[in-house]
Amino acid sequence: MLNKKEVAVMSAIYGVCSKNNDCGIITDDFIIQSSPEKFRFTHADVDVILKQLEYDGYFECTKSDRKGQTVNVITLKQKGKAFQREMIQRRRELISTFTWRIVYAALGAGVALIVNSIFG
Repeated sequence: MLNKKEVAVMSAIYGVCSKNNDCGIITDDFIIQSSPEKFRFTHADVDVILKQLEYDGYFECTKSDRKGQTVNVITLKQKGKAFQREMIQRRRELISTFTWRIVYAALGAGVALIVNSIFG
């Protein structure tokens, strides 16, 4: 399962690659700008997260030089192509868990009221 920082980086990558036939050229600066302000990524952070995501099998990443600037040439693998579906399933699971917790809390409160009225 991806952590929040990895999700932020993967969202930026998926957004670019999904528009360009599952591959794209992305700079570290683009990833930093696309991520929420609360993370405040540095170039070193982005490199570490890119290597982790590549190792996990989301994409293939090759560093290249374009006009004097280092860019990442990224090609999504099968797991990377399924990223959007994974996020939808994650959201569904969270909503389901939240709903069941509310149901069990209400059930517990109801049982507590019944037991209290019987013995109280």
